Amino acid sequence: MPSVSIVTCDDYTLEKIYHAIHKSLRLLDGIDKLVRPGMKVLLKINLLSSSQPPERAVNTHPAVVRALVNIFQKDFGCEVYIGDSSGSVKNSSTFNAFRITRINEIAEDTGARVVNFDKDEYIDVNNHDYEIVDKFRIAKTLRTADLIVSVPKLKTHGLTQYTGAIKNMLGTIPGNGKKNIHLIAPKPTVFAKALVDIYQMVPPHLIIMDAVVGMEGNGPNAGQPKKVGLIISSRDSVALDAVASTIIGFEPMAIPTIRFAHQRGLGSGDLNNIRVVGESISNVAVPDFQKPSSGAQDFAGKYLPNFLLSLMFDNTCSTFSTVNHSNCTRCYECVRNCPAGAMSKENGKVIVDKQKCIGCFCCDEVCDFEAIEMKRSLLGRTLLGMAKALGVEKVE
Repeated sequence: MPSVSIVTCDDYTLEKIYHAIHKSLRLLDGIDKLVRPGMKVLLKINLLSSSQPPERAVNTHPAVVRALVNIFQKDFGCEVYIGDSSGSVKNSSTFNAFRITRINEIAEDTGARVVNFDKDEYIDVNNHDYEIVDKFRIAKTLRTADLIVSVPKLKTHGLTQYTGAIKNMLGTIPGNGKKNIHLIAPKPTVFAKALVDIYQMVPPHLIIMDAVVGMEGNGPNAGQPKKVGLIISSRDSVALDAVASTIIGFEPMAIPTIRFAHQRGLGSGDLNNIRVVGESISNVAVPDFQKPSSGAQDFAGKYLPNFLLSLMFDNTCSTFSTVNHSNCTRCYECVRNCPAGAMSKENGKVIVDKQKCIGCFCCDEVCDFEAIEMKRSLLGRTLLGMAKALGVEKVE
């Protein structure tokens, strides 16, 4: 039975973060056997945005990263690397993400090494037990590290509802490779299966989630910061995601990544088979955590069998992008990042071809100005209205 530790942490004061992570690790079984002196430890953080500062709660907070560097260097005697590939395909985006989150300063202060996955050597990964993605490229450092520590941020996501430990491993794929995944898997259910394919081939050894301040609403980039006050740790990504999503009011099995990973035996998404240590879920639950506008999916997850839930995901909750031109700064990040080529410039304005749009949220993820608005089908909007009318968030 996997263990998930929940420890409270009020803010990002370094000392508080350090002690909270230490406590969370002590609560897990076998950490001393997992980590040995001299190991090459890779902190796989979440750097979605190359321009949003830490207080926006888009990226893993630098205080969490600094505390982890200190713990693995000083307490365990390890060599520490910090790596990721940001959500934007712009050539300098990951470099800028390390700069805006002050990760480069942490590396200079501590001697940890920053690994820009976009600039790293890559290796090909072949998955013979795949559902959607049979091969993809990852940064080579992921195969040379002795210990991979995933450090996701607790956030909502318009396409997958929730993003955490499983989805964080998408960032192991450099640059344009992530766009290719969206093209291979354009529908929400298929994309979730693709994420599980990737996670299956690049599973971390340990997960430490930054849930001190999460993102609610229309995450993972356009939502609002929300204090949760937690550090959540586990050796099982699926179990951690099940616990974390429950804390913010989701039904774990209504989250497609959790459900598919559980069904494939990659971890436990069943709360009855997860040992929660430290704080209880009920004591730290955040009942007013705002869900994304795709909340109708969670509504259906309470009442529909799996095959109907998947059909609803793809056919009634699919979205298409629109542009709020009053907010648009014409940076054209959305145009560069659209895997389907649905966005273009016309007389200086961003135009969306709805026939080409696959509703993948790539434009929404890289827009820092709330200029992208994801529109939902009439039936999807109807389901969402039903969910709100029935007060689904209050249904146990």
